[in-house]
Amino acid sequence: MKELTPKVIKVLKRPYNRGFTLVEILLAVAILAFALCGILAMYSTCFVLMATSKNVNIATNAAQGLIEEIRSSPFTQMIDDYNDLNFIVNAIPLSRGVVYVDDTDPELLQVTISVCWNQGNRIIGEDTDLDGVLDAGEDANGNGIIDSPVELVTRIANR
Repeated sequence: MKELTPKVIKVLKRPYNRGFTLVEILLAVAILAFALCGILAMYSTCFVLMATSKNVNIATNAAQGLIEEIRSSPFTQMIDDYNDLNFIVNAIPLSRGVVYVDDTDPELLQVTISVCWNQGNRIIGEDTDLDGVLDAGEDANGNGIIDSPVELVTRIANR
């Protein structure tokens, strides 16, 4: 049998550095998991913002339609027909809108329409029980009316 030379033995004893160690793989998986959790949180937040945007758009269109209806009615009947009127926006489940007509100046009425709704586990607007009435503890800014992110105000003059 042929004897191996020391040079050949060194080559055979050299450790092979192929592949990754378990620590390297675990570190890479941890970094990937952290990045994926951040992306998933961003997606869930975007879905909530998309639903909020949709509901704001629907509520604004409903309030604008009601303002147009009020403008087309006779001026003398606006206070009797629309002051403290409660309505529901059909496209938003668990919603409530309220109309306030301020007749401080009898020749210039100020009409305010606010729409509140339940979205997920929170109420958008001051009407926390969605009954269309300003209850104790609901008026956060003390102005005496229900406020909401969807609040349209217009003035109508007697012509």
